[in-house]
Amino acid sequence: MAKEIRFEDRIISVDSKNTPLGEWTRTSEGCFKVLIDGQSLNVEAIEGPDESGAMIVKVGGVLREVTVLDERALLLDKMGMNTSDSGADLQLCAPMPGKVLSVLVEAGQEVKVGDSLLVLEAMKMENVIKSAVDGTIEDVNAKAGLAVEKGELLLAFKG
Repeated sequence: MAKEIRFEDRIISVDSKNTPLGEWTRTSEGCFKVLIDGQSLNVEAIEGPDESGAMIVKVGGVLREVTVLDERALLLDKMGMNTSDSGADLQLCAPMPGKVLSVLVEAGQEVKVGDSLLVLEAMKMENVIKSAVDGTIEDVNAKAGLAVEKGELLLAFKG
């Protein structure tokens, strides 16, 4: 599974086996030698990543907070759905224009991370939209047969 590590204004990619991609070399478990801007740095994982991808690493002896995005988080980010924004977690907006085929939840229903919420057809493909949070559905705006635009509110979770 490919990952991205983001800190400050930099983005560094790592492939599924954590093998070098021109900038990363694993030296031991949780430790890497990283080439950034022509400078070789030692990076050690200290804490995390947590569910939002936040992680504490030691870079050249200095603790830094970074964000690690897996393939799912990268896809959500590409579609404009930032998984690290907790306010955004309380609203599910359409990740792309399409047609709601079915709504699988109702207001007041408890859901867990990974539970299916609705099915959205886009570009002739059915996409099952799943919950990114544990919580209770507060309001459902989506209805079967409804055409939606990217960013349109589909449902909201109780805060």
